[in-house]
Amino acid sequence: MINKVLIVLCVSIVFVLGYWAYLDSQNKRHQELMRIIQEAERNLQSIERNPNHAHHSNLASYNMQEYIGDKKLFSSSIEL
Repeated sequence: MINKVLIVLCVSIVFVLGYWAYLDSQNKRHQELMRIIQEAERNLQSIERNPNHAHHSNLASYNMQEYIGDKKLFSSSIEL
């Protein structure tokens, strides 16, 4: 009788410790993801505060519009 109780107790302890280890790993993963997200937000804010960022962003969109316009002109001349 005592042997059965000890076996059940040991198995229960193993399951509880396994579940605790699982929760601990999930908590650490969550903390790591939150740290990465916060670091990314700080980097994004730093980039957005950079005075050259707006200039480069506008220049890139202008160049893209010019490129698209050139592609349209080129494809129109091919169809003729």
